[in-house]
Amino acid sequence: MLNRRSFVVSAATGVGTTILSSGIAQAAPEPTMSLNVLYPNHDGARFDTSYYRASHIPLAMKVMNAASVMLIEGVANGSTPAPYAMIAHFQFESAEALKTALANPAMADVRTDVPKFTDIKPTVMIGKSL
Repeated sequence: MLNRRSFVVSAATGVGTTILSSGIAQAAPEPTMSLNVLYPNHDGARFDTSYYRASHIPLAMKVMNAASVMLIEGVANGSTPAPYAMIAHFQFESAEALKTALANPAMADVRTDVPKFTDIKPTVMIGKSL
């Protein structure tokens, strides 16, 4: 286990490094890019999770050629509804791969498919995993 002193020394001497649990420092991996699609929840929102998982996500993955996707379905916290009905986190190997995906003319088919599963206007955020 890495003790506090070793962590501070490693952090001070290793800008741009990642500290592993064994205490061995290694170069940080290249950041990956992500396309994050957030569907804000609201009273009366319609979101067909079955269609989304069975049809929309396979279409989006095919068109964008993303490395992976993680789906996060919102869950109520007691009596408080989830702030988002769904979040899709698409990962890409590089900024160029994301740029190519977004420039694909077939992205129009992905956008046209949205009303088939929801009436929520999604928020889209491009991100970088460090």
